[in-house]
Parts: sequence; structure tokens; C-alpha cells
Amino acid sequence: MWPVFDDIDRALYAEGLEWESAVQQLCPALLRGLDPNVLHTPQTDQQLSLTVAGAANCTGAGPVLKLFLLMVPTAATIEKNWRPATPGDMPRLTNRDLEEAAGPDRIVSTKLTSFAVMQLGIQEPCFQGGGHDLAALSWSLNFNRSIRPYANVASLLDYWRIREQALGPERTEADLRPFSKREPELVLQPPLFAEPAPAADSPEPMSVTCNLHPLIAEVAEERYNRGAYNDAVRSAFQAVEHRVDTLVGGSNAVGNALMGVAFNVKPGPPMLTVTRSTGGSLESEQTGMQFLFKGAMQALRNPRSHGPDEKDDRDEAEEMLVFASFLMRRLDIEDDKRKAAGTGS
Repeated sequence: MWPVFDDIDRALYAEGLEWESAVQQLCPALLRGLDPNVLHTPQTDQQLSLTVAGAANCTGAGPVLKLFLLMVPTAATIEKNWRPATPGDMPRLTNRDLEEAAGPDRIVSTKLTSFAVMQLGIQEPCFQGGGHDLAALSWSLNFNRSIRPYANVASLLDYWRIREQALGPERTEADLRPFSKREPELVLQPPLFAEPAPAADSPEPMSVTCNLHPLIAEVAEERYNRGAYNDAVRSAFQAVEHRVDTLVGGSNAVGNALMGVAFNVKPGPPMLTVTRSTGGSLESEQTGMQFLFKGAMQALRNPRSHGPDEKDDRDEAEEMLVFASFLMRRLDIEDDKRKAAGTGS
């Protein structure tokens, strides 16, 4: 279940953080149980809980969100087949219904997970309240015909679009900023909440899909998917830096200085070969690649590693991740050359 405020406050304090400064970084739509002005300290025994938007931006919430996406269409199926015993009897979903729907997938790994999903759902507009037994970790959620539009929900993007249509833009405005989680694929896609369609006489915008280098996707995907774009970009360029350092055999230099050591053309040749040109263009490309790697450290890695921790725009973060992927693929050239020579990396 969700912890009380005193538990969270102590956990933050143990990490050297103060509640007052940490909470200022949150939009109120991420967390329930806060005072409307956010800065008012809750009572020590006050229970705090995540919203769906909060869970979407929270590390480790994957099982709960996956189960939530099963719970909503399961309720819609129950409503479709509902035959009230008495007039006005409202359909309901129980923890047992959800466990049966999960079947062999066993995403209901524990009753605690199921209970956490109920606590997300009970505040959502597709449900109409419910009840629970804390000791037994059993629960039920009520709903009516308003659940029907959610029958085919398969992703958070589906759910949020239907939710927005049901409530209207005014009711969902406060939720748009925190709900920055994207679909699992790390590809360039249209924004979660699409821009207005171009005029009929305007050319269609170019759309590009990019499969990121595996070493970039490995460090950036989880951060990117929960909306931590600044952290995703920082981690991507730190991965580039680490690989360069590994390829040069370890160096006391870091960042810009390390790139100077690895790609210095003069007296040459550079320690690492990341070029494709031959003949008269070779030295020009070597110099340019040195500037690209050095610039990546100075302009993109350093500001995100040494603060202030400013938020990155999603579209620009995608472009920076693609750039990091390009640099990582160029490092593959050196790695492949060493493997062909039998020297390893």
C-alpha cells in the first residue's frame, strides 16, 4: 500500500533531501494527499498515493500500470454482460475478477500489487468508487456505462486519449504536463498530445523512425519512458564517454579533455578511428569528428552532469539521443577494426 507522509519524509531525509524542496519539483496531479498549495506539510500519518500520471513517471511502476491496463477493459467486458439482480444494481469488478483475467500471465504477482492498482483506479473517472478490506487485501470497484469507451484500451496512450475526451480539455489540463510517459518503443514519434493538423495546402511533415544504438537504448530507455528526458540525455552521453575511455585503455582525462586525447589528429594518427573517408577528405573528417565528440561533452553532457538540472523538451531530447546514437555507432568502427585484428576492445 501507499506509505504515510512520515515514512516518505524520513526516507527523503536519509538521502539528504528535504520534503519541502523535493515536493516543489512535483506537479500536484502526480500525487494525491497533498495540500492544494503543495508546500503545506501533511500530517505525519497522512497517506499519500500516486495518480495514474504519477505512476507513469515512477520507476518500478511497470507491473502496476500493466495490470491497470488489464483492469479497465476487464471492467468494460463485465459491464457489457451485466444483468442486474435488482433495478439500479451497479456492476462491479473485484480482485478475484482481475486475478482470473490475468490468467497464466501472472501479472497479479501479489495481492499488494492488485491492491495498488485498485487505489489507482478508484480515483479515475472510468470508475465510480468502491470498497476494500485492508486486512484481507480484497477490494471492489463500481462502474457504469461510462466504462464502455475504454473497452479496447491497450496502452496508456489509448487510455489517456479516451479519458481526455470523456472529461474535456479543461478537466485534464492539469494532468497533461505530468503525464509525459511514452510508449515502450524508443523511436521518433508524434507528440503524445498531437499538434493541430496542418492546413490542406501545407506539405506533410517529414516523419523519421530511428532505432537507437543498443548501448544508448540500454541506458536511456527507462528514463525516457518515464519522462526523465534530461536524465536520459545525460546517461546517453555518459555512456559515449565511458566507451571512449574504455577504448583508449583508461585515462585520467574526462569529458572534453578525454575526447582530445582520443581523437587528436596532430601529431596523429588519432588513437581511435571513427572515420569513413579516404584520400584528401580523411584529415578533414578526423578533425570534424573530434569536434563533434568534444562538443557533445561540452554542450550536452556537462550541463546535465553539473547542473542546474533544467528540464529538456521531449522533441529536442529525442534529437540529442539520436546524436548520441550516431557517435556510438562511429565508435563501432574502432571496435570492429580491433575485433577483426583479434585485439579486442
